[in-house]
Amino acid sequence: MLRMTGWSLVALLMLTLNSRAAETDAKPLVEQVVATAGGAEKLLTLFRFRERVLITDKPAAPVTADEKENRTSVVQVGGGWWIGKNKRDKDKVRVLCWAWSLRILLNPESKIAVIPETTIGEKPAFGLRVAAVIKEPIDLWFDKEAKRLVAIDYTDTRHVFSEWKKTDEGHCYPSKVVGYRFADRTKGTLNEQQWYQTDILELTPLKELPAELKP
Repeated sequence: MLRMTGWSLVALLMLTLNSRAAETDAKPLVEQVVATAGGAEKLLTLFRFRERVLITDKPAAPVTADEKENRTSVVQVGGGWWIGKNKRDKDKVRVLCWAWSLRILLNPESKIAVIPETTIGEKPAFGLRVAAVIKEPIDLWFDKEAKRLVAIDYTDTRHVFSEWKKTDEGHCYPSKVVGYRFADRTKGTLNEQQWYQTDILELTPLKELPAELKP
C-alpha cells in the first residue's frame, strides 16, 4: 500500500488549496466579462452566420458593402456546427466557438483559473484558463480595461478578435478574427504572419435548429 509522508500530505493540501483559490479568484472576473457582454441572457447559443474565410498570410482588404460570403454556418454552442447541411465534427472549431461565446465560462463542470497577464495588441490583458470540460485547456484573454474578449489561445494557435458588432437582439460578436500560429507556445511567441482571417458579414440568432438540420 502506498503511504504518504507528512510532507507529502502538506504538499497535496497546498496544491488543493491553491487550485481552489485560483477558481475563487476567477469568479469575479467571469462575472465582469459576462456583464460586459450583456449578461448571460445575451450570450449566443444557436445562430447562423455568413462569413468570408481566407487562408492567407497577408491581411485581406476590408469588407465592402456588397461582399459575398464563401461560407454559411449554423452553430449550436457546445454542440454541433453545420456548414450548409453537413455537420462539422472537428473538435477544435467547436471548442473555439464554445469559448468565444463565453458560455464555456458558465458551464458548472468547467474548472476556471486566473493566469498571468499578458499584452495583446499593445494593451494589457488578463487571462482565464478553462479545463476539465475539454481535452486540452483553453486560454481566454480579455482587455484589462474594457473587459472585452480580445484573444483565445488553443492548442497551436492564437485567435485575435476585433471589430465588435451587435445583433438587433443585443448579442455581441466580433466581426473579424485573425489566427496566428505559435512559434513557441510555452513562451507565448507568435509567428509574425497570420495564417487565416475570417470576417463575419452577418450573424442571426436562432430560436431553434432549422428543420433540415434536425436529426
